[in-house]
Amino acid sequence: MPPSRPRVPVSRPNFSKSRPSAAASTGVRPAPARVNGSALQKQTQWLARAVDAERAGDGVEAELCRQYAEHWFRVSRGQD
Repeated sequence: MPPSRPRVPVSRPNFSKSRPSAAASTGVRPAPARVNGSALQKQTQWLARAVDAERAGDGVEAELCRQYAEHWFRVSRGQD
């Protein structure tokens, strides 16, 4: 029988403590804010956000907003 090794305590992550956000340094975007209202109102608000993102020069964010707007368009038409 081989000699037993000493047990090393396993560190467990502490999910109750908040860590500083590293989103800015890693390029990860925060989740989009919620938009309230009916499906057509949400579509209009997402299209407005797309225009704002386009003006700011962020084509990726603009496309993401257009996809959300399309989703709400389909929801309003019952095609989801």
